[in-house]
Amino acid sequence: MSQTQGFLSRLVRVWGFARKELWSVLRQPRLIMTLVVGPFLILLIFGLGYTEQVQPFRTIIALESEEAQIAADVDDLAESFEPAIDLVGTTTDAEGALAQLEAGDIDLLIIAPDDALAALDRGERANFTVVHSEVDPILRRSIGLISTLSVDEINRRVLETLIGEIQEGSDEVEPPLSGLSAAASGLVDALQQGDEDEARQQREALESAITAAESQAPAGAFYEGVGQTLGIAAGGVLSEITTDLEGADPSNSDALENALAAQTKIIQLESQLNQAQDIDPALLVSPFGSEVQALNDVPDQPAIFYAPGVLMLLIQHLAVTFGALSLVRERAQGATEIFRVSPLSASEAMIGKYIAFVVIVGTVAAALSALMYAFGVPIADQLLLYSGTVLLVILASLGLGFVISGLSNTDSQAIQYAMIVLLVSIFFSGFIIPLDRLLEPVQAVSFLLPATYGISALQDVVFRATQPAFLLIAGLGLYTLAGAFASWLAARNHIAR
Repeated sequence: MSQTQGFLSRLVRVWGFARKELWSVLRQPRLIMTLVVGPFLILLIFGLGYTEQVQPFRTIIALESEEAQIAADVDDLAESFEPAIDLVGTTTDAEGALAQLEAGDIDLLIIAPDDALAALDRGERANFTVVHSEVDPILRRSIGLISTLSVDEINRRVLETLIGEIQEGSDEVEPPLSGLSAAASGLVDALQQGDEDEARQQREALESAITAAESQAPAGAFYEGVGQTLGIAAGGVLSEITTDLEGADPSNSDALENALAAQTKIIQLESQLNQAQDIDPALLVSPFGSEVQALNDVPDQPAIFYAPGVLMLLIQHLAVTFGALSLVRERAQGATEIFRVSPLSASEAMIGKYIAFVVIVGTVAAALSALMYAFGVPIADQLLLYSGTVLLVILASLGLGFVISGLSNTDSQAIQYAMIVLLVSIFFSGFIIPLDRLLEPVQAVSFLLPATYGISALQDVVFRATQPAFLLIAGLGLYTLAGAFASWLAARNHIAR
């Protein structure tokens, strides 16, 4: 009976201490406005204020003259460069455009090469020069990527034009190729019928057609290319056909076989010609495309991606601040002297504080989570894992706050320590910079923060719809236990002093 009464008296003391902490917070409207309503406003402004619209770089292209080849393609290029580049226009006054860049009227100046054909004749690459005045390293890298893509687009257009001209030149190949086909068919028919005189005439006609085809430069290049496609050695496909004709003399026993081999190669030539004429030059220049598929159906919006991280930072800051002010405030108010003469133990005091602050911070977390869900963050599918992760982060953060409270002598000192924790968390928790971008010794600092575990775990739960990695949950659990033990030591020393 006495054990039951002792247990009930412990529960009464714990609940009384929890009520004290709850009322001490609720009686401070400014504290509530700052620490509770403030996170709502931060998350709301973050969600409504972020824009995905990319501001294009205002760009001028400086040309050698208005008659330059690229001047005729400026309008088409402007459409290709959107939305990264807003092509304002072209100019032949590079110095004037540079002055506009220095004045901030434009963002980029692209200077076209003076004499691209002369550079190509010398075996050199004709380079476009991109000038900017940006100081942001991220934007500077973006400009480098945009410059590469822009030049690739220009190169693609040059190749597309060149291939189109080659296709138009292939019309010159068609007449002699038709003569080759007719002569080869006649030779095969004559050999099959055993007409040696007709076979010799058709063979001579085929040899004459080959000579005529070789005499045309564009046709010769075409036949050489087809030969390489068919795996024929140097000398071209026409040389292979000539070799077959040497064995197609009616006096040879295998004349028909050689004639059929020559006819097969000519048919392949015709097929290659038809294919080369029908393919779109743009397809030849860019034969491959890409299609991106994601394993998870997450809205492609940065505001939604960063929302769990914002929640974790806010929850950690609330819990750390409440915990950091807890023991210091009691010492300043003289409540410690009352605790010393009361039957209240350090463990009962800390359990009561944990209960009170978990209720307060948990209520804020639930309200913020509902706001996130209203903005489209998919948290409903894994609600149990989501809630468990948030609870562990609250408990771990409270432990860190109680440790800070035990080390602080004044309210201002405790708040300063809490703000330092928040500042460190912004840069080292993975909220802004992914953890794998940090050196391993620096990552040790990251894993001293509850938000680090919470952000990674919530990304697994919310975006990948999977259970968080075991090490993340185990880390939060160990952090909570270590924080609770350190808090108990701090409270015991606090009451004992």
